[in-house]
Amino acid sequence: MFVTPHRRLLIAAVVAALAAAPAYALAATQNGLTPLSPKPGAAVPKGKSVTFKGRVRGRGPIFVHVCKSARKSKAQGTICMKATIGQARKKGGRFSYRQRTYSFDAYWLNRPGTYYWQAYRIACENGNTTDCRQEGPVVRFRVR
Repeated sequence: MFVTPHRRLLIAAVVAALAAAPAYALAATQNGLTPLSPKPGAAVPKGKSVTFKGRVRGRGPIFVHVCKSARKSKAQGTICMKATIGQARKKGGRFSYRQRTYSFDAYWLNRPGTYYWQAYRIACENGNTTDCRQEGPVVRFRVR
């Protein structure tokens, strides 16, 4: 059977889409942390408090970082701590961290733009005490 160039392109696109689907599903959870809110690409209102939420599997305190950049520190594996960092509350397999609002203009929630958030937990498992930070995926959102 002869396969036309158009069919080859279609087959390649379908194979690529199927191969990417499981990778995306795995990227949504990392080290037992699944970010839920704000979702990737979501917009939060300028000047209003935002609550970061997710699911957690495992022990250890959870912290949330918010930053203007998605770049991770090579030494720690987390995004920067410049915009905000706070400890989340855990209850039954879920975590949440509500960010306070402030009235000064330089505060990140008062400045529209693209930001990134990442949750991580501190848990030294399997005798590994050199890197106890278990980082979750980085999520992009906007302040509008």
